[in-house]
Amino acid sequence: MLNAIIVRGNVSAEGERTAGHNFKVLKMSTGKYAVTFDRDFPETPSVVVTVIGDEWRLVDNAHVHAIGTDRVIVTTGDYYGQYGDRPFSFIATA
Repeated sequence: MLNAIIVRGNVSAEGERTAGHNFKVLKMSTGKYAVTFDRDFPETPSVVVTVIGDEWRLVDNAHVHAIGTDRVIVTTGDYYGQYGDRPFSFIATA
């Protein structure tokens, strides 16, 4: 039986970890964040992200931009379809 690896967390709009463990986050630019896992996954993980909070409109968003065994790049956007800083949560598993 294969043991699943799960990394999950919450990240502030400023790029700070607010919940979770086993990852670091770097705000690369407006609405773009690199989440680096403390330990590489044995294969490319599945990653899900979503915007956190009730002050955002339904069209504000979070996307998985790129995935590797060591990190995921997350982009977040605003109401107008532009990059915008938004808090998000994620789950990565393999």
